[in-house]
Amino acid sequence: MKRRLVVVRPEFFKRLDELLPTERSATGDPSTADFILHDLTAIIDTLADEYAERTLPVEDTDVRVLVSSGLVVAFIAIYVREVDVDTIEILWVDFER
Repeated sequence: MKRRLVVVRPEFFKRLDELLPTERSATGDPSTADFILHDLTAIIDTLADEYAERTLPVEDTDVRVLVSSGLVVAFIAIYVREVDVDTIEILWVDFER
């Protein structure tokens, strides 16, 4: 199967701003930029190449969830949906720091 296009909704970034500070702290706590550079790029690659194999359905919706681990955040839940056969849309993110 060919690689899919992965797009990210603005709500995802609003949620990310709620979960992480905009700048890395003096003690080294990660920022939104750290997450985007280190974790989100790998997540996008996974979704583009292995959407069906790596996501699980969310009951009674067209949404699926990718549960993953990252470098910045240990456990990540990324909520996505298939827009069409060529496009995946990232809707929401959740994790605990």
